[in-house]
Amino acid sequence: MFNTLRDAQKKFQQLQRLLNEKNNRDSAYFTQLNTATEEAYVLMNEGMCSSTSVCHECADHRDFIRSMLEILNEIETNTASADRYSDKLTQYTERVNKILKNIAIVLTS
Repeated sequence: MFNTLRDAQKKFQQLQRLLNEKNNRDSAYFTQLNTATEEAYVLMNEGMCSSTSVCHECADHRDFIRSMLEILNEIETNTASADRYSDKLTQYTERVNKILKNIAIVLTS
């Protein structure tokens, strides 16, 4: 389980770097963000499935990330629509930061 958590931590750190990048948010950027989101989602799901119990907060984060995949798919094909989702992208950054804090707590306990 700790290996899955470490892998997830790396993926969410990659997402954090991408989300904090303010310049050059073009189609290639959103493709990269979409791919990293999908990979993080899969790892998060694997970690949740290997656990016998899933907390409500983790399930909520997973569902939010799933909704972001849909948004990122749209933005990837139409980068002009990114402005419409600026609030969601901000929320996504906040969620990723929270997930990273939660992972760090588990890994250090």
